Order: sequence, then structure tokens, then C-alpha cells
Amino acid sequence: MRIKYFLLFFLSFLFLTLAAKTQNLLNIRINLNVQNGNISEILKDIEQQGNFFFAYNPDNINESRKVSLSVQNIKVEDALKKLFQNQVTFRQVENHIIINEVSKSSTQSNFQISGRIADDTNAPLDSVIVYDPENEQLVISQGDGSFSFDFNTNNKNIGLYVSRPFYNDTVIYVGSGSQNIQLSLYKRESPFAMIPKGTEAAEFRLKEKKFESLSLVRKFVPSEAIYASHLNTEKVMPVQLSFLPKVGTNSFVKGLRVNNVSLNMLAGYSKGLKGAEFGGIANIIQKEAKGFQAAGVANIVLGDVHGIQFSGVYTNDFSNVSGFQVSGVYNTLQGNIRGGQISGVFNMAYKNINGTQTGGVLNIAKEKLVGAQISGVLNMNYDEVSGAQIAGLANISENTVKGLQLAGAYNESVSTNGAQISGTINQNKADLKGVQITALMNKTKTLHGLQFGLINVADTIHSGFQIGLINIVKHGNYSLDFLHSESFPVEVNLKTGNPKFYSIINVVAGNEKIGFGYGFGRNFAIKNKIGISSDIISTSINDSQKFTFQGTKLSMRMALNYQLFNHLKLTGGVSGNYFIPEDINDTTAKELSESNNYINKALQNGKNNFWAGWFLGIQLSNQH
Repeated sequence: MRIKYFLLFFLSFLFLTLAAKTQNLLNIRINLNVQNGNISEILKDIEQQGNFFFAYNPDNINESRKVSLSVQNIKVEDALKKLFQNQVTFRQVENHIIINEVSKSSTQSNFQISGRIADDTNAPLDSVIVYDPENEQLVISQGDGSFSFDFNTNNKNIGLYVSRPFYNDTVIYVGSGSQNIQLSLYKRESPFAMIPKGTEAAEFRLKEKKFESLSLVRKFVPSEAIYASHLNTEKVMPVQLSFLPKVGTNSFVKGLRVNNVSLNMLAGYSKGLKGAEFGGIANIIQKEAKGFQAAGVANIVLGDVHGIQFSGVYTNDFSNVSGFQVSGVYNTLQGNIRGGQISGVFNMAYKNINGTQTGGVLNIAKEKLVGAQISGVLNMNYDEVSGAQIAGLANISENTVKGLQLAGAYNESVSTNGAQISGTINQNKADLKGVQITALMNKTKTLHGLQFGLINVADTIHSGFQIGLINIVKHGNYSLDFLHSESFPVEVNLKTGNPKFYSIINVVAGNEKIGFGYGFGRNFAIKNKIGISSDIISTSINDSQKFTFQGTKLSMRMALNYQLFNHLKLTGGVSGNYFIPEDINDTTAKELSESNNYINKALQNGKNNFWAGWFLGIQLSNQH
């Protein structure tokens, strides 16, 4: 039998009444203080306190029996046991508690109950659920309104719950023996509004549509079982043994079962899990899973998961997870997770993560991550990261990273409060409060900390400094010094950075030598036009003709700077210099013997040389 997929409309009804229908009526706490009262009066009192309805056959329940009972803050279930002294069974279905007399007969009877269901105009109704909770049987009416049950039971009194979307549900009682009954359902008086977009109910409805459209769900789960699973009732099964959800004389009720242990040879489907489940191919759960799941191919859960899931290929959870998803290929999660995702290839989380994502290739988190993303290739996060992103290739965050980004090649974030460390490029689109370390290039808009790389780029440095061959500060200080010193007639220094700290690229030439160096410096303002600067420079000295390395010159300088005009300063001062010569041959030493230069003397005798020096020149600057 095929349903006309009235389910979408059914869901509108369910979500609008979700708060009331998801409550366990038997766990509601009530107060009773009755002296010599009728059973019927006490049941009405309980109905009013719990805001639900009892359904029972008055021919089998002595409503006029007198009872005295005084209890406070007691569960409905416990109150019913005291009232009926364990002589009845009771089962919640939607907003009803169905009461049945315990059968005193041990003789099983075989019979059939069939019938026709119509509306108030006698038009046949299809897709009507007729459910026997006592014997756990369920049928759905066909297009002509017909239905039928086959019974083998010792119950002499059977309660049937009848429900269809947008119609008043009802409970009817029938006796044992074959019979044909006619039922009429009446439309609800108030129309139901559509669920507003963006609400929690609308979001869950979309999840449910996606769940039901999955290929494994469509392949293994009868559509009738999914349709029936929306009844707010459940039966706890200690053990379920299943080959396929579609196999069995009454497979529809599998969507109403909550299993403690479920063993599925190929695939299994149930309303919920409270224990452990094993499936050769797939485990599919409509509501909540608590415990452990292991499947050869897939675990699929629409409701929340509390526990650990293992699958050979993938795990797909549509709500929240408290625990771990572990899959051979990929994990997807549309809710929040407290715990982690571990997969051989790919992890996807649509909401917040409090834990870890560990994937062989790729991790994606759409909302906040508190914990770590670890992958062999790429991590992506679209919201804030508090923790670490660690990837073999690249980390990308579309929001703030509070912690660490560590990648073999590339890191990107909007802002960072911590560290970015990569092999080639670190990019921070806003504020960096911490460090960027790379072999090639660091880039940030605002720097509060350190950039260490071959090329460092920042729009503004509020605090901190850059260490690299090329340091660029868009709104920083740039200056070019042209100097003459005791060692070289020509010296050029390019200084980039902020007023407090800058880096220096140094070039010297003369006396048959050429040198290239790098250093750091700092400015100290004294008056409007007068300032002091202190520099430390290391310069590699080479022969200008043969370009052979001759040694390293270390210099520490103090300069007095006087502003002559806008962008032009006069600079000069003293220096302490230390030269470490490279070993040279005797011929080269003889050629240098007549020179009185400090560097040549050190090259000639092969010993380190220290001397005090001077320098004088001009400075061109972008600062006024």
C-alpha cells in the first residue's frame, strides 16, 4: 500500500502542537486528596491537572468504585497503579492515556476486525492511522477508507486509537471476534496556520524532509512506518532482531519502538535507541539515540545522539550529538556537537562544535568551534574559533581565531588573537593580536604583536614590530638614508616600520668592497625637529670585483637627527663596529697590506677587529 504522502501536512499539525505532544504524560506529577471518591471523578481530576485525556471502556472499568487516596507530587503512572491495584494496563498515545483491563483468560482467539473510515459527509478517508497499542499493531486506511486487522490474542477488550491530520482523533473499543465497523472522523474547528520560516519548528521540518529523502531511508524503510512514527507513543523493546525494516508481518510499528539492544543483519529502523545497536549495512533512527551504534555502511539519526557512533562509510545526524561520530569516509551533522567527529576523509558540522574535528582530508564547521580542527589537507570554519586549526595544507576561518592556526602552506582569518604559523603565507584581514610566523609572507590589517617572515605587510602597527627582509607598513614610517662613514664612502639604508621600531635593509660600497646587511632600529623624539635614533646592523662584506665573501661587520649606532625641511633630515653620529674576517689567501693579504682601512687590517692579520667610527648624511622620510 502506498500513502499519498500526506505527511507534509501532518507535520504542520504536529509542529504546532509539539510542546504538548512530546511530553511523557505518565511522568507528569500530580496531587490527589480524595476520601471515598468515585474512580470516574478521580480520573477527571487527573485529566485536568495533566491537561490530557483518559480513554477506557466503561464496561470493563468500575467507574463507581469508591477509593480514598492522598498523595503529593506523584507521577501519573504511580497514581494509576495505586488506583487500580495493578489490575489494568495503560499506554500513552498522543494526548491520551489508554486504560485496558488485564486479561484473565489464557485462551488465544483468532479473528479479524475490518471496517471503513469516512468523514462527516461519508466521503472515504485514506491515510488514517488505526493503532492497537496493547497488541502493537498498526494499519493505515486505503483510498476507499477501508482497513483490516488480524488478531491472535487473549484480550476480550481491544482499544483502537484512530488519527488523521486535521481531524479529531478518537479511541474506540471493540470486543474479540471478527467484525466490521464503520467510523466517522470530524474535522477540527480551527484551521492551522503555516509554520513561519526561520522558526525551530520550520527548521526541524526541513531536517525531516531531508531525512526521509535519503536514499538509504527510501530503500530500507517503509514510508508507512515513517508516517506512523509521528504518533507520540513508543514501546521499549529489550531486544530487536531485524533483517530489513520492510520485512515482517507488521513492519509499520517499528517506527514506534525504542530498542535497548538492536541487532540488524542488514538494516534496522526504529523510533529510538537506549542501549546498543549493530547493523550490517545501516542503522536508521527516527528520534533519539542514546548509547552505541556500529554499522558496516551508515548510521542515520534524525533526533539527538548521546553516545558513540561507528560506521564503515558515513554517519549522518540531523540534530545534536553529545559524543563522537567515527566513520571511515565522512561524517555530517546538522546540529551542535559536544565531543567530536573523526573520519578518514571529510567532516561537516552545520552548527557549533565543542570538541574536535579530525579528518584525513577536510573539516568544515559552519558555526562556532571551541576545541580543534585537525586535518591532513584543509580546515574551514565560517564562525569563531576558540582553540586550534591544524592542517597539512591550509586553514581558513571566516571569523575570529582565538588560539592557533598551524598549516603547512596557508592560514587565513578575519582576525586573530593568538598565532598563525605556516610554511608560506599567513593572512589576517583585520586585527592581529599575537604572532604571524612563516617562511614567505605575513599580511594583516592592524598589528598588535610580531610578524616574522621574509615579507611582512601591515596597514598599521599599533604595537609590536616586524622581522623580515621586506617589511611594509601602509600607514607606517619609511625613510632612506644616504651616508658617508669611516669605513665606506657610500652607504644606503632603507628603514620601514613604525616610529618606535623599524627594520633596516643596508647597502655599503667603496674601497673595492660591497656589502648587504639587515638590522633594526628605534627612534626617540626629543623636540619638534630634533630626535635620536639607535640602530643595530649586520652587514655581509664582499670583494666588489670577485664578489667573494670577506667577513661580517656588526655595527651599533647612535644618531642625532635634525629636520631641515619637510621630509628631509640631517643625520649623523657615532658607531661601535666589530668585524669578523673570513680566511683569505696570502696573495689577497699582500694586496691589502698598504691599506689603513679597519676592515683590511682585520683581513690582513686574520683577527677580529673592533673600532669606534662615525657617519654623516641625509635622510628622506615620508614623515613631516
